[in-house]
Amino acid sequence: MNTFFDGYVHSKTNLKEFVDQFDSALRKKIENENHAKFQSFSQVIPCISRSPIEKKFQELYTNSKFREVQQQVIGLLDLDPSLLTSDGVMKSYLLEDEVRIEEFTKPVTFSVDFNEEDCSAKCSCGLFQMRRILCRHILAVFKSNGIKSLPDRYILDRWRKDIKRRYTFIRSSYDAGEQRPNGHRYSILLNICYGMITYVADSNEQFEDAKKRIHEMTECYREQTRNLSQIQAEDKTTVGSSQQVKSPLVVRGKGRPPSLR
Repeated sequence: MNTFFDGYVHSKTNLKEFVDQFDSALRKKIENENHAKFQSFSQVIPCISRSPIEKKFQELYTNSKFREVQQQVIGLLDLDPSLLTSDGVMKSYLLEDEVRIEEFTKPVTFSVDFNEEDCSAKCSCGLFQMRRILCRHILAVFKSNGIKSLPDRYILDRWRKDIKRRYTFIRSSYDAGEQRPNGHRYSILLNICYGMITYVADSNEQFEDAKKRIHEMTECYREQTRNLSQIQAEDKTTVGSSQQVKSPLVVRGKGRPPSLR
């Protein structure tokens, strides 16, 4: 069964339940997609190397997927490709690596076939075939061959943050209204931003102006949120702080002071 329906349908789900659960699954997918896009555009994860390939992934991929790419970038630092054979534009490399199995590490030798003409590569680890992420072995071979520009075949649309998914245009029962006020506000602002983008994307001057204004607005709201959080934290500290309770002051009463008779 497709992972799209994980947690929503099972082998005994009837047709009516399937339609209802499809609607719920679609809603959840769109919400997750919008949240991932928002995080990716509002927060930039810094690169850990000077590699232009890593920089390209940073610009195009969502933050969650870029973190996976960075794990492979970290791994390639310890790799040293060894040229095995060379036949025209085709090269074969061997790379000594370690694979962690539970609490142990096991030395493993991987092979990478590299085509100099079109910069295509295939690794025996199969990471790109299974998870659609370039493995550290291929990245190491690219580095050893001085590849600075990432081939388009390795940039997948499914991980890009700048592409509107077609399934988000599918109407569902929740289109009539949002259940959460913040979700409703988010949808309105998102549509406004999409409308603005259609006008400024074709002009570099308008693009730079819009980018500047958005950064200024974002910083303004970020500062307001930071100040509000600080005030709330101070209020909680004041209410929760312990104070020493002292005995009341003795007040002398009016009239003749008491005396022993």
